[in-house]
Amino acid sequence: MRSSHSMRQLSLALPENNPKMDSASFVRAASNEDAWRTATAWLRSDEPALVICGPSGAGKTHLAFALVEGCEIAVTTAEPFATGGEAHDATLVIIDEMPAQDPRAFLTAFETGIANGHRFLLIGEGHPSIWALGLKDLRTRLEAAPRSVLADPDETLLRAVMAKGFRDRQVAVSDSVIEYIAPRIPCTFSAAHGFVALADRSALEENRKITTPFVQKLLDNLSEGD
Repeated sequence: MRSSHSMRQLSLALPENNPKMDSASFVRAASNEDAWRTATAWLRSDEPALVICGPSGAGKTHLAFALVEGCEIAVTTAEPFATGGEAHDATLVIIDEMPAQDPRAFLTAFETGIANGHRFLLIGEGHPSIWALGLKDLRTRLEAAPRSVLADPDETLLRAVMAKGFRDRQVAVSDSVIEYIAPRIPCTFSAAHGFVALADRSALEENRKITTPFVQKLLDNLSEGD
């Protein structure tokens, strides 16, 4: 009972309430187990870089933080890393929001960091080859790195993502409500995050609890394009 129309309606850019990024709150399921195993194998290896890629909302950044929990890390995004060069004391560096707009500057900073003993977790959407923006040397580097690919969720993970989303917002929602929602929205991370945000916002506006009749009404409105 999934609707492509509701997928469009659920693409909401609403803020999260400081979601937890620790290993205990990283939801492992069949659909992300390969990505987790690849990441943990990389951490035990001498490889200088790990690529973490997947769709929006898939938990890419969460995976990175869960993986290196307890380690000394530096966190940045691709653009300031490329333009600011290597300015990190920690051995492990998380670089989010790949790619940088100047791939040559990024490659220079990246290679300098590796030469100085840093290891990198590179995070972004889409296939890592497109992060090179046409620069062959950077593409070769990215494609040679181990890759943790987070795919769209199965329904078990979808339910867990919604439950975590409500917990992060400090909203009490029963398991039966989540069980009702799961088969009625597209099985994507963006749909799960979007519906959690919509339900939270609507409940606050109407001063109501998030119950099965409440979400049923929201889903009916979405399917009608309201």
